[in-house]
Amino acid sequence: MELDSDSKLLKTGLVIVATLAISKLIFSFFTSQSRKKRHPPTLQAWPPLIGSLIRFLKGPVVMLRDEYPKLGSVFTVNLLHKKMTFLIGPEVSAHFFKAHDSVLSQQEVYKFNVPTFGPGVVFDVDYTVRQEQFRFFSEALRVNKLKAYVDMMITEAESFFSNWGESGEVDLKEELDSLIILTATHRRRDRARVKLCEIFSNIMLSRKHSGKTENDMLQCFIESKYRDGRQTTESEVTGLLIAALFAGQQTSSITSTWTGAYLMKHKELITTSYPRR
Repeated sequence: MELDSDSKLLKTGLVIVATLAISKLIFSFFTSQSRKKRHPPTLQAWPPLIGSLIRFLKGPVVMLRDEYPKLGSVFTVNLLHKKMTFLIGPEVSAHFFKAHDSVLSQQEVYKFNVPTFGPGVVFDVDYTVRQEQFRFFSEALRVNKLKAYVDMMITEAESFFSNWGESGEVDLKEELDSLIILTATHRRRDRARVKLCEIFSNIMLSRKHSGKTENDMLQCFIESKYRDGRQTTESEVTGLLIAALFAGQQTSSITSTWTGAYLMKHKELITTSYPRR
């Protein structure tokens, strides 16, 4: 009797799952037909429901290369209960970068950065406050302020590359990642953030007591004010500095790697680039 009961329960469960799957397919079909004019094309893969996910996990770049000629610059991939829309090429990617947060919100995607940057800054605040903090970044990254860092950057780069020796092979991306910044993770990340907070707090305290100011990013954040007149707090200044420290790492690393790759491919440019160091 127990076996019969278990068997009936299993069959009932399978029927429910199958019914839900078929219902989802039918619903997806009709909604895609009714919204075809307003929505980008959707990648079709077999088996239904999981086919797109399987292709994505096998290799997203290969999948994008295969589907781009068929579906165009904008298309959607169904990854189980999530829909991921790709915008490929400069003609359409501008929509991604210029869209308001009410259309494309960064906050939910970048929540994982909050433990690194800390509370009250960047992706832990609403859109209005975040835009004001981005204004602080813009002020701190003006050309006249960045010029003050050039000599320090050259010194650090020359010190790093002096360890390479006269010849050999390196993984350019890994090496340039290390040159720009070593990104700590998890517990090391948390410990590193606490240490950075201590360092920045001591510097801010020292400047406050001495009345000394510097022409650097830290001073810019200390003196920044929100539109309502509120001064940035010590916690916010620390968070903004850490955000600035990490924010450009990936972009700088990729740009540097491609620059190195092109110089190796076009060796005639290496000599001409020396006077511009």
